[in-house]
Amino acid sequence: MSSPRDVLLTVLTEAASQEPARMQNAVTQLQQWEATAQFNATLQDIFYDKSLDTNIRWQAIIYLKNGIDKYWRRNARSAIAPEEKTAIRSRLLTALDEEQKPLATQNAVLIAKIARLDFPLEWPDLLTTLLEIVRNSTANESDPRARLVQQRSLYTLHLVVKGLISKTLAAGRKQFQQVAPDLFTDIVAIYVRYVDLLFASNTTNIESLSSCLETSQMALKCLRRVVVHGFPEFASSSGPVAFFKLALEHLQKFMAFKETIPEQCSFLITSVDAHIKLIGKFYLDLMDAHPRQFIVTPGASDVLRFYWSILEGNQSEHAAAPSQNTLIQALLLIKKTLKDPQFILNDHDPEPIVVRCREVIEKEFMTSETTNRLAEILITKYMRLSEADMEEWDSSPEEWALEEEADSWKYQLRPCAEKVFMDLLSSQRSRLSPLLVQLAGTTPTMTDLFLKDSIYCAVGLGSHDLYGAVDFDSWLNGQLSQEVQNADPNYKIIRRRIAWMIGKWVSVNISKAARPTVYTVMLHLLRPEEHLAVRLAAAQNLKVSIDDWDFEPQSFAPFLEQAVQGLRLVMSEVEEPDSKMKILSCMSIIVERMDEHIAPYAQQIIELLPPLWQAAADQHLLQSAILVIMTKLVESLKSQSVGLHALVMPLIRLSVDPTQDAHVYLMEDGFELWLATLKSAREPTAELISLAPAAVTLLSEGMDNMRTMLKILQSYLLIDAERTFQAAGPAMISAVAGLLGGLRVEASVAIMQFMDVVAQTCPVRIAGEIYASSGLMHKVLSIIIEKKETNVVLCQFLAFMARLAVEDAAYLTKTVTDAGQQFGQPQLLGAFVDVWMEKFDNVSHPKYRKLHAMGLTAMMRTTDPQILSQLSRLVGIWGDVLNEVNENGTGDSLVYWREAQEDEDDTSEETAEVLRRRDLLKRDPVHTTNLAHYITASLQECERLNGGAESFREHWLSKVDPLMLGSLTPLLA
Repeated sequence: MSSPRDVLLTVLTEAASQEPARMQNAVTQLQQWEATAQFNATLQDIFYDKSLDTNIRWQAIIYLKNGIDKYWRRNARSAIAPEEKTAIRSRLLTALDEEQKPLATQNAVLIAKIARLDFPLEWPDLLTTLLEIVRNSTANESDPRARLVQQRSLYTLHLVVKGLISKTLAAGRKQFQQVAPDLFTDIVAIYVRYVDLLFASNTTNIESLSSCLETSQMALKCLRRVVVHGFPEFASSSGPVAFFKLALEHLQKFMAFKETIPEQCSFLITSVDAHIKLIGKFYLDLMDAHPRQFIVTPGASDVLRFYWSILEGNQSEHAAAPSQNTLIQALLLIKKTLKDPQFILNDHDPEPIVVRCREVIEKEFMTSETTNRLAEILITKYMRLSEADMEEWDSSPEEWALEEEADSWKYQLRPCAEKVFMDLLSSQRSRLSPLLVQLAGTTPTMTDLFLKDSIYCAVGLGSHDLYGAVDFDSWLNGQLSQEVQNADPNYKIIRRRIAWMIGKWVSVNISKAARPTVYTVMLHLLRPEEHLAVRLAAAQNLKVSIDDWDFEPQSFAPFLEQAVQGLRLVMSEVEEPDSKMKILSCMSIIVERMDEHIAPYAQQIIELLPPLWQAAADQHLLQSAILVIMTKLVESLKSQSVGLHALVMPLIRLSVDPTQDAHVYLMEDGFELWLATLKSAREPTAELISLAPAAVTLLSEGMDNMRTMLKILQSYLLIDAERTFQAAGPAMISAVAGLLGGLRVEASVAIMQFMDVVAQTCPVRIAGEIYASSGLMHKVLSIIIEKKETNVVLCQFLAFMARLAVEDAAYLTKTVTDAGQQFGQPQLLGAFVDVWMEKFDNVSHPKYRKLHAMGLTAMMRTTDPQILSQLSRLVGIWGDVLNEVNENGTGDSLVYWREAQEDEDDTSEETAEVLRRRDLLKRDPVHTTNLAHYITASLQECERLNGGAESFREHWLSKVDPLMLGSLTPLLA
């Protein structure tokens, strides 16, 4: 009989095969076994068996690693038993002599995953054991196996440290800080030893150099994290401070050592570069994690000055030219020094350590001379375009333009220099503003176009800081407008920069009077004969100019046709989805801000969209952008948008259909288009109505889209309630009934406000039976009687009941009575009215207080004794509400108060839906009924139905306090 190990080995062999059917069967079997006892321990045993095929061992370690992720935590479902975990842990550090690097890497990852979960409680000796292995292997490094163990154990230690510092809880950080000193002592000794050997080695001994570099690099990776995360007060720790200084010394030596390596040994140059990069990361990480500690550490100013010398180009003549990565690190380090919030002095009670930091920065590093020099070299050296940029302009203008807009400044030299310049100018505005104004004044005759571009870039980046120093209007109307006309092909970089610069200044200091000049410049740069990169910049910054807060449509109207045509031409030439999205975004802003003025040019925009949609089959962001501009067009065209329905309807269907793959990406924009289409439609089309069931389906699926679907269905009710009920009435009311109960207050209120519209737009003769058959009425009654919701929500439920009562009190009375029979509560009607009156004082808005008063009054007309017995309380409610109605001294205004609901859109624009809402308001009984007349007529009706005035007074009015009746009489007069 085969052992479990043999069976598992057989299945892993199948999983390692290249035949899909065999592999799939094996994977299915392994998934069935993964939660069984000893499964993971057996996988580990197979992985450590070096006699097995590599592919089988690979499958074993991968499944073991996945099992750790799923089942190692104690609270995991089907968690690995403690004794099995102990057995696995006990063997993890015994396989550090794995010769195959991919397998060794996976084993190290596995150890780090378990260490993060189990250290120190379940695996307290992990680090001491691992360090002992490192020490022993280092002591016997002449033995090839010991050398291999050293490499594997150092890499494992690196991953373990990386995992431990990723713990976010304070307890986890404290645990690491407790072991950090021992880790530091051992690792720094290994690092120093191998770096010293490296610098003492003969550069012709390639094998020795490679070995030293490999070991020191791994040790340096560990040290970087141990010092940064293990010593929160490292400035007062002798070991880390010594290493802080030593790292700078080694950085200088590595840069010089790089020059001595033969060119054919590129792998050694790569390794030395890695050391230089790691030391830079060490200083940057320290500055990020402990900026104050960094600055007060002895030798910090030496570090800053060295990186400054790299930027200046004044480092040792024996050192290699710094790589772009090193220059970026230098810029990032200076940026942190310039603008870290922890260096800001508190004027009232400055912290001593912040005072010390400011002294170091201002006296030892960022002096006035350094500030001016830094601004100069940033502008003249690092913010300049290059010949390589120009080559890419001509070969790939779209890619170049998109890269310019990308937020990748931490990884690219020129964008990083621009960020540093912005921080420098912000912190040294008074000192640098005159310099920039002076530089800008030298540009008219400047022949170095790259330098001119860089100066314009500086002026654009500093727009907020140069606000009062530069008369941009005069500059725009004069020099810049002239330069835009310069058709020299080489001048394209300046034309593009002017468009970009205007975009930076337009919301800062360009007057309304100068806006036509802005539009003239942008549209001139959109001409078809202009370079594509320039046109893309013009389109992007035209959008910025139009999207500004003080944009005036009338000022742009003369340019509208030219803008649409220019953007159409650019759209026809670009190929990248991101470029198309930027053009669409500009068009969307134009459509939105110009509103109905876009109508004569809408067709030109619309013609672009169908082919663009077809080409964007798998580009969901671009499809979303198309939906957005369609929405803007529908909103701007208002009732004229009916001509777009043939294009709009299929897009809505696709984006809101949960069975479509694109649904998850497009649904929100699709909902907005759907809602805009409904609001703009003068009357419902058959196709528009046919979409109503889809809204009900989405509503019934839960809370994710509830508020939006309620808005859409409300629009359907406003446009044609009867047809909406025919298409989806029962399902809609059932969906609402299914949502009610246990919701947040806002959700419950939104649902019942929707039902208020349902009650106003759809008569009881149509909806009444559906209310009952769907279970809605029983659910509402249950919530009211049992007071399951807050008072705010209960008042909304009761407002819906008041609507029904005002329209057909007999229906509501019968519905409540029938429910009472089903509930076994024959007095349910009385209990319902009792709660209703009890909650009346919780109704705050006068409109709804009047609605409730009318609803209760209508219920009285049924002459049911359970209601008439509450007449005394009803008289009190009449008195309260009539006094409110009479506050203005003229009685009920008939067109009563309007309550603005939070989810209603701005109704300042005369859309078709706004007109429908206004019409609904005019027909609302709350607004059209004189309450005093309504109460008087209701009392007269009750008298008639109860045997006349005397009989009614004897049986019911006599039970009311005469004083209350007396005070009511003048209010009813």
